[in-house]
Amino acid sequence: MFLLAMAATLSLSPVNASPPLDAAADAASWQKAASVQLKWNLQGHKPATDPTTAYIESDGKYVYVRFDAKQTVGIVATQHTDDAGQGSDDDVTVDLWPGGTNGFLYEFTANPIGTHYQSSSENTGFRPAWTSSGRIHDGGYTVVMRIPLSVLHGAASKTWLVQFSRRVQMTGDIDVWAYDPNETDPATSIYAGKMVGITAGTAARPKPRVELYNLASAAGASIGGSTARTGADISIPFTATSSFYATLHPDYSNVELDQQTISPTAYRRQFSEVRPFFTQGRAAYNNFDCDMCQGIITLYTPAIPTPRRGYAIEGKEGAITYGAFDAVGNARTDAAQAVSWRSADHKLGFTAQRVGVNLPGFADTAVELGSTFSDQKHLFGYFNYGSDKGTNVADGSHAQYYDLGGGWFSPVTAFGFAVRKEGRYFNPTDGFVWHPDTAGYGAFFSHAWLYGNGAAIRSITITNALARYHDRTGELNDTTQGVGVDILTRGLIDVSLGTGSNYVRFTPQGPFYPVTQNGVTLTFGSGAENSSVNNGAQHGQSATPTSIGFSTGRFGPGRLNSMTFSTTQRAGRRALVSLAIDENAQFLDSGAQLRQWFQRLSYTYQADKDSSFALGVRRIMGEQPVIDGAPTVAQGWNLSAAYHRTFAGANEIYAVYGDASAFSTAPQFIVKWIHYFGGAKGT
Repeated sequence: MFLLAMAATLSLSPVNASPPLDAAADAASWQKAASVQLKWNLQGHKPATDPTTAYIESDGKYVYVRFDAKQTVGIVATQHTDDAGQGSDDDVTVDLWPGGTNGFLYEFTANPIGTHYQSSSENTGFRPAWTSSGRIHDGGYTVVMRIPLSVLHGAASKTWLVQFSRRVQMTGDIDVWAYDPNETDPATSIYAGKMVGITAGTAARPKPRVELYNLASAAGASIGGSTARTGADISIPFTATSSFYATLHPDYSNVELDQQTISPTAYRRQFSEVRPFFTQGRAAYNNFDCDMCQGIITLYTPAIPTPRRGYAIEGKEGAITYGAFDAVGNARTDAAQAVSWRSADHKLGFTAQRVGVNLPGFADTAVELGSTFSDQKHLFGYFNYGSDKGTNVADGSHAQYYDLGGGWFSPVTAFGFAVRKEGRYFNPTDGFVWHPDTAGYGAFFSHAWLYGNGAAIRSITITNALARYHDRTGELNDTTQGVGVDILTRGLIDVSLGTGSNYVRFTPQGPFYPVTQNGVTLTFGSGAENSSVNNGAQHGQSATPTSIGFSTGRFGPGRLNSMTFSTTQRAGRRALVSLAIDENAQFLDSGAQLRQWFQRLSYTYQADKDSSFALGVRRIMGEQPVIDGAPTVAQGWNLSAAYHRTFAGANEIYAVYGDASAFSTAPQFIVKWIHYFGGAKGT
């Protein structure tokens, strides 16, 4: 019997004293708190196997949460530093929507020993100071959280939405409190429960925030020599859910995500944004649906050089989400504005976005409009339109794109279609477009078979994709047809197989190149998370996965064999060692051979909840696989080391050598100190 999410309600009674923040304290000390049971397993679409009780209360200054989780399988708790390795352990989560279905989502997660993580739909850099503790005991574990109301925008509301969830790494089970037959993700506001009785004793408007950094760098003359500099990021809320923010002389020299890869591709590579100025308001942009997506993004911020200064606003006001920024660089300005409306039941949505860049003698402006529909049960559909104009647009009548799609879904089955057209001059400067000058259709189908915890196979997922696109002359210029099978065993061994064919043509009347790769990947220590179709056939990972893959097929003027290997192993209780080795071997029809290698070794040590040390070395060497043109030699070493420590959420220190995200090592040593005045980091 299903309990509809919106029928799930809990009431809080006012309390004057906080409950014990020690996870070893008896549950009886939480007798004034509201309590709920997590009875439904979203992944298996069945009742939960192990009982979990969640408690919640508030004194007007903090929200207090406790989880008591019974567990019959082995408990996984390997991470010791906050905000590192999320998703690799068992964990419990509370999701809070102070502003209702269209408000910001705040998520707080902790593993069984109290290592914690947090996120906000407003700002990907959300890192406020909050506390958590955890204790493993016979038959399960207990986690206690204390969350300040001052970091939750819209916390003055009397009625919130809330969801409690618990994830088991060894089985992939995700147990929730409020549930619905169509629910696949705990962090979905329309399926959350109601919580009444919150009394916010803090001001409705959040505190302003200033992040002041000081940096000293000892560097070689080849990269500018030694230097010292200062800069700031500023955020000034002007309503409970909207803010002005700015960056002055920004610096992003602390170690960031290493996104280097040699995986074969016929298209331009897409990278994740990591710079705080562009991530703070990211939720306001690119809110467009698509099926069988062809890589169409009108705002792709990694294409924007780091500005000398930037100014922006972002926020939510009722059903409206909006954002706008100006990034001012050296003789260059990049700007974007976006506004979205979504109905309270999330069945209808509309979005408008404009992106522009101006340089001396050059200008480009892209506009995108989109609408979406979903009955939140089975049917969905969307329509998008975009246009581009500027210096590089030689013919405005061929600088638009149209995209129409829809389909049907359930927790284990989905199919959909899309028809789209991209003009040959639709290629925004601050955007990301895989392949202009295409018109055609795509379709997909997927289904998952889920089995019980005792079965040798936990899930089997099959996916199928078909796409046909033509250029302006009517010739095929981009085709896909493929089948994928993913099998996850009870021992968390994951087998993924893919077969099919892909072809691409870059210019009218030009060669129609095969870019096909058929292969198999075997992963040991895979998690079982996200096995249902609506979340994709991607699985979570334990802290120590090992993966081996091989693929082969025609790639341009020859056959390409690609091999991948990666493993992570524990080195004591607090350290991990990771190794990755990839190789591409292309055998050209001319008889020549091209080989390329990727090797990466890293060591991380988690000293405590507030500090960690990382050391990494990476080497890329050899000749890249070719589709068209002469081979390119890509060869470089990268050595990086970093120590990071936070102090009560108000200070951070980085001591860094090199730059993990660079292709080759920059000979520099950096010490960077950041102090937060006023509001907490990312609020």
